[in-house]
Amino acid sequence: MREQGFWQDNANYIDSVMNKLNMLAEDTYIYILHLEQDVAWFSETAKTYFGINDTYVSDHYEIMRGIVHPDDWWEYEEGLPERTQGKNLDRELCVRMKGTSGEYHMFSIHTDIVTDVKNAQEYLLILLHNENVLPRIDALTDLYSQARFVADLDTTIGNKEPFAVLMIKIERFTNLNIIYGTEFTNQILKETALQFIYMMDENSAVYRLDGPKFGFILRRCDREKLLTFEQTLRDKLAKGIYVNNRQITLKVCAGAILIEQYDGEADSISSKAAYALGHSEVEHQGKLIIFNDEVRTSGNVDLDLMKVIHQSVREGCKGFYVEYQPIVDSMTGRIVGAEALVRWRREPYGTVPPGMFIEWMEKDPGMYELGNYVLQTALRETVGLLEILPEFVINVNVSARQMEREEFRAEVLHILEQTKFPPSHLCLELTERCKDMPLDVIKKEVEFFQGYGIRMAMDDYGTGSASSGIVLYAPMDEIKLDMSFIRGITEDAKKQAMVKSIVEFANSSGMSTCLEGVENEEIQNYLRRYQATWFQGYYYSRPVEIGKLWELVRGLRKVEK
Repeated sequence: MREQGFWQDNANYIDSVMNKLNMLAEDTYIYILHLEQDVAWFSETAKTYFGINDTYVSDHYEIMRGIVHPDDWWEYEEGLPERTQGKNLDRELCVRMKGTSGEYHMFSIHTDIVTDVKNAQEYLLILLHNENVLPRIDALTDLYSQARFVADLDTTIGNKEPFAVLMIKIERFTNLNIIYGTEFTNQILKETALQFIYMMDENSAVYRLDGPKFGFILRRCDREKLLTFEQTLRDKLAKGIYVNNRQITLKVCAGAILIEQYDGEADSISSKAAYALGHSEVEHQGKLIIFNDEVRTSGNVDLDLMKVIHQSVREGCKGFYVEYQPIVDSMTGRIVGAEALVRWRREPYGTVPPGMFIEWMEKDPGMYELGNYVLQTALRETVGLLEILPEFVINVNVSARQMEREEFRAEVLHILEQTKFPPSHLCLELTERCKDMPLDVIKKEVEFFQGYGIRMAMDDYGTGSASSGIVLYAPMDEIKLDMSFIRGITEDAKKQAMVKSIVEFANSSGMSTCLEGVENEEIQNYLRRYQATWFQGYYYSRPVEIGKLWELVRGLRKVEK
């Protein structure tokens, strides 16, 4: 028999074999316990990830006590001895564990007992699988996933060769979903993915990002090759795909970035391509937009500036600060609150307007950290104002990057507790860019925060159909009308009718209203006829730093004219 003597004279290689297997088992770490000797063996990858010094240890429980989250230790301490006795071996044990990065991730622990019959020895084999690591293959389309996209971007950056990143989004996909249903649109995504696979070669790869979005990494690619590839892709989809004998013609919007030399982070490149994709969708009717052509400072492409701003977020939001624009009672002009607005200042760039970075940052993973920084800063700096202005409410914008993260709920509650800021004096403003989130998700998040007394507002109301849909579906407390409705309203009958109908709709629905863009006394006096709740604009104050806001509030709670 071939198996006879398979391991004969090879015992010295068992450690090496186990470590090689562990290296192949990505995001899974091996840990073996000798049940008689109570000695543990840790694989090399486990030692590296968890910061364990020795391969063989006798104090493994003490080592694991420092790795397992304190709140989960009781579960580990009870669950592992059960398994050493052969109990519950078919049930996974889930606890949070800390690696050398200091972050806790959720691990599923799988166990089984193996027996060395010849030597009458038993071993508990323990597999620790990091559940926080995203899968590398998209389950629906079988394309590479977003996690693989980021990993491959890192590798491509390291190759120091020219490349391009292209992102596309199927247009009107939500409408297809409504008309045909989820099962049918899932088939559309599968067939589309199949068409893309046929287009790939050794210098290109395709990835499923989120929803109807796909990403492409095109190596050794210049502008001409990018334009040719993108046109070929459009032509292929324009011919239509077949789902259940039905021909579906697809149109896409597209954004891209060309890279020659770059030593930054993969997610920074991804966010720039996403920024270009957003511009294609919103402002250019789906036309391919190349980031290098879009973002300009003083007439020149300034990718370095974007890289510095992105890195500033990673460095604890270095250079960012918060300014505040007062919100006033519409009839008296007295301050009742303020909106927190993020700013960035760093030499040699000076103060950079938020219009230069906030839009593409909202498509960047770093927006989660930046948004939380603004929230924490605003609450910390304004909590003292409640002592002199008890009715003061601070409005803070939240992005889709924050709302879509499960941990955002706990983060908001933690910041409120940390700053001792009363929840009923916080108003979270959702922007039009939350439109890509499912309405049922938005509704659940809104209701959760309202359950703690936090107010919820729809910002830039009326600038897109999505904001109307959100307000109709989710129980918002406030709507803010974009200043584009206010500018020139005294001479524009359509704007007058629009503002009148929106305010009446809000009042009859139990919502407050804030009109932005009140620039002078004439506009103020004119707008008072509509019975809105609050006003905001330069007539009362430009955005100011916290010290100036304190001065305004102390000034008999009335803004300077």
